[in-house]
Amino acid sequence: MLLMGILFLILGLFFILGENYKVKRENEEITFVEKDVDRNSGFFKYKIFLGILSIVLGVFSIINHIVY
Repeated sequence: MLLMGILFLILGLFFILGENYKVKRENEEITFVEKDVDRNSGFFKYKIFLGILSIVLGVFSIINHIVY
């Protein structure tokens, strides 16, 4: 259960950060560049909602592992 919770947290962060930022390597340095995204589109809202849902599910899964 703990491993599943950690995987859901990583998946949620990947959905949210992957939609908003792009990773670039410049002169042996990794930088995050913000993308130009249409924030009113249905696909953007769906991916953000999926990321939030996955993070919440991961947190509850970790709490469940700790309590029981």
